[in-house]
Parts: sequence; structure tokens; C-alpha cells
Amino acid sequence: MVSKEDLNYIDRENDSRKYGIKRFARLKTLYQNPNYRNFTIKSPEKVKNIYGGDVIWVDSPEKDRASVGLIYVQTLDGRAAFPAPWEAKGGLTDWYHFREILRFGIDAVGAARNMRRGNNNERPLLLSFYDPELVKYRTNELQKGRHPLGVIITGSGNIDNGIDHLAFRYEGKSVIFTSKDGLKNLESVVKGNSSMSVEVIGKSPRELDMKEMLRILKSKYKVERFLALGGPGFSTDLIKQDCVDNYFINIAPTLSGDNRIKSFFSAEESLPRLVDLELVSLKISKENTGEGGFTLYPHYIPKR
Repeated sequence: MVSKEDLNYIDRENDSRKYGIKRFARLKTLYQNPNYRNFTIKSPEKVKNIYGGDVIWVDSPEKDRASVGLIYVQTLDGRAAFPAPWEAKGGLTDWYHFREILRFGIDAVGAARNMRRGNNNERPLLLSFYDPELVKYRTNELQKGRHPLGVIITGSGNIDNGIDHLAFRYEGKSVIFTSKDGLKNLESVVKGNSSMSVEVIGKSPRELDMKEMLRILKSKYKVERFLALGGPGFSTDLIKQDCVDNYFINIAPTLSGDNRIKSFFSAEESLPRLVDLELVSLKISKENTGEGGFTLYPHYIPKR
């Protein structure tokens, strides 16, 4: 059962006072690639004021699949696999960019099987967004459903904290992608649940076909844009299979120095070749509240 504490958490997320525009720093655009000015998601004035214009999203050149944006928070020395994004010491604007700005116009948001951030007593990982002003814009202006489709990738068929999680109960429909081996762990769990479905994209837990996942998302679930929340294993699979079309990176003004904390790319072997990236934009923010500092927001696309 969902705990009372979790329900109170959802109530707090829906509180409009949490999203007052004066709480957030304005992002200053240091560079904007003129070749991509028109690749925009129509954005509300609040987002334009904070983000410095419409959100830019470059679609996949492969028209049979959903396009992918990968977002993650890292320190200056590249450490990204913290138990929770806020441990990299980004500020409020960093959080708003990660959780609200890049989700209001997206069709699906996905993550790996760990559905909490921090230890089990900390915040649940939510796949949707909650600023009431952006919710209204999404439903009225963009004519999209209240929540993006929730996507969970678990080759083993196991989901940390189970399907009592808030994302499954209160964030609309969701789909779980797994392997043939993992399917047996999910069939009884989702049986009779009309808001949840399961898709198989590989024979074994370590052989998941990410492009097949993206083709299924587009053909069966009408997903054009898919935002991946960058856990290192999930990110690595997307990068190795050439699925990432947009890299949204939040670089916090901190150093970790801890080699036990992985980067967003965590494969033991390197890529078969260097991946050349093209800079779409570079933004910077200074937190109003004194937390954070000068956070950088580069947006890259791969050169194909």
C-alpha cells in the first residue's frame, strides 16, 4: 500500500506555492547554435522566462522510432551516479530544469528499475511533473494528457519498491520493458492492471534492444519524444546502441573526487569509436538563494 507519507508528498508536489517564478534563477544563454533555432517545443511564458526561450529538441533521423533526450546531473569531474540528483549540489533552478522544464512537453519519461532517489526513506522518483501552470499549459495548449507515459526498464523483471510506487498509482499509464527471462517476474504483478503493460525487448536481462523499445513506443504508444532519466546502466545501453538524440547535462559547480561514483557512461569496455557531439546551446544560471552556484546547462546532439 502507498504510505500516508507518500500521499502527503504528492499533495506537496501539487502545491502551486512551490513553483513561484521568483524562486528560480533565469538561465542566461551563452551560445545558441543558429542551425537549431527552429527545433522547438512550444513553451509557456514561464518556461521562456526561466529557460531563456522555447525548449529545443532535435528529433531522431530514424523516423520509425521515438527520439530520445538523455538528462543527468553531474559534478565538474564527471561524477553522475549519486543515489539522488540533488547530492551533486545543484540548486532550485537545477531541480526545476530537471523535473519540470524538460517534461511538460514530452510524451514519455523513463527510468531504470530503482524507483527511489537516495535511500528508501527518501523521496520517491516521480516520472511526471507537477507545476500546476505547466500542467494547464500541457493539457490546454499542447492537447496532451495530464501525465507523460511512464516507462520502466528492467531486464530482470524486478522493480525496487514494487508497483505500489506513486508513479504507478498516480501518474497515469505506464509500460515496463523487460527480457523474456524477466517476463515471468512481471506477469502476475501486472495482471488485471489496465493502466500498466509489459513489453519484451530481449532474450536475457543483459540483452535489451533499446531501439526496439523506441520503435514500440512510437508505433504502439504514439510516443514521439522520450526523456530518459540518466542512471548509468540505462544511459550506457542507450549510448552504446546509438539511441540518444539529445544530451541535456546539468553541470553543478562541485567536485566529487570519488572514483566509486560512476559517470553517466559506465560500461567496462569503451565505445567502439569516439562519439562526436555538436553543441546546440550553452546556458548558465546563478541561484538566487545562494545554494548551487553557477550551474552550466550544455545541450548536445550526436554528429551522425
